[in-house]
Amino acid sequence: SVDMIFDAMGFCQQLERASGNEGMAQIIPNSLEMALSPNKDEARVITLAKPPFLIVSVNEAWTRVTGYTQLDCEGRDLGILSGDRTDSSAGSRAGLPVHTFESVANGQCACSVNVHYDSKGREFLDF
Repeated sequence: SVDMIFDAMGFCQQLERASGNEGMAQIIPNSLEMALSPNKDEARVITLAKPPFLIVSVNEAWTRVTGYTQLDCEGRDLGILSGDRTDSSAGSRAGLPVHTFESVANGQCACSVNVHYDSKGREFLDF
C-alpha cells in the first residue's frame, strides 16, 4: 500500500512564489503555539474546543478591532460580537459546505463571512 501525504502549506508557498507575491499569503494558525505567537496585524481569538466555546485569549489586534479587552471577554462566548445583522446560519449557506464550531473543533476546515459588532455597536466583517 502507498500512503500519499499532501503538504498544503508547502503547496501554498510554492503558489505564492510562482505568482511573485512571496510573503503576501496569510498563514492560518493550525496549532495553539502558532495562534499565540505575536502578530500585531492579525486579530486572533482563541476559544475552548468544546461547547460553549468560551474565549480563552485574545490578542492586541483583536482588541483594536472589537474594543473588547482580554478581561472583558475571557470566559464569554463569541456571542458578544453578535447583533442585528449577524447571520446565525452562516455555517450552512446554500451551495457551500456546511460547518459548525463542533466540526471545526474536530479538525474540519471551514470559512464563512459574517457581520459582527464591536463594543460600541459598529459593524465589521469577519471570516
